[in-house]
Amino acid sequence: MDPFIPLTVSDKNLIGPFLERSGKTGAEYSFATLYMWSAIFHTSYHIVSSAGERILVIKSCKDAATPCHFLYPMGLDQPVEAEKALKILSRLSDGVFFLAGGLSQEEALGLKALDPGNIKIQPVRESYDYVYNASDLLELKGKKLQSKRNHLNAFLKEYPQHRIRAIEETDIPACLEMNDQWCKIMGCLYDLSLGQEACAVHKGFRAFGALGLEGLMITVDGRIIAYTFGEPFLQNTYLVHVEKAFPEYRGAYQVINQAFVKHILEKYPDTLLVNREDDVGNEGLRQAKMSYRPAFLIEKYSALVNLPPRP
Repeated sequence: MDPFIPLTVSDKNLIGPFLERSGKTGAEYSFATLYMWSAIFHTSYHIVSSAGERILVIKSCKDAATPCHFLYPMGLDQPVEAEKALKILSRLSDGVFFLAGGLSQEEALGLKALDPGNIKIQPVRESYDYVYNASDLLELKGKKLQSKRNHLNAFLKEYPQHRIRAIEETDIPACLEMNDQWCKIMGCLYDLSLGQEACAVHKGFRAFGALGLEGLMITVDGRIIAYTFGEPFLQNTYLVHVEKAFPEYRGAYQVINQAFVKHILEKYPDTLLVNREDDVGNEGLRQAKMSYRPAFLIEKYSALVNLPPRP
């Protein structure tokens, strides 16, 4: 009998403390991220009891052709040792090869050292999170960010009547409609990754308050033309989940980006960093994220575990 339980929004209070105490900075350690993408990746969880310790295991099995993916096991009191983590994952994988992902380099090397012949590790560049100094995103100083200032100023000149305000629960249907229109323009029906993201956005908006999300939107003549949302993440970091703008409004992305950082710093003055998640291997998105000059990238590794035959 499969001990894993499908992830639901009501699991936030149970799972949240494990994620927070893991100390991990990657976006996949946000409950909101896990929940938003749970329908795509068929995410489930199981809490293991081991030597009096409760350990959370998160599993995703996207499809039959892809190995199941586990996050590194998480305890409430201290990091889980590599040997214990591998034993837990091997048992829960039911003897089938699997992937452990979202790993730090230390975690990946720790697993590989236990069984070098059956564990292969590698960096996963498309999963690296882009982390920026909040002050850099707000001020847009320097020659390297001149183009961002140009786009922003073009929008302010072209649309002086625009309004920026917080997203309220009553705005969510209109935001979803805007997102669906954006999808039609960008071709979500023909781009699997965009279609999956649209599904994740819908889940996020439909559980907006329960997930602790907040956001801003821009309207021009009463029409929503851009929105963004995120959540406070770590002690000094804010996590931005989604940012969308209609492409015909030059500078809308730059305006919503800067306005949200201003909002974050006013509401959470201790914020130093903004995590804008990964680029999913999309070259255009990678260039856009790099163009904002990240302070650093959060490197992530995967470990493919081929279990030895049972005697």
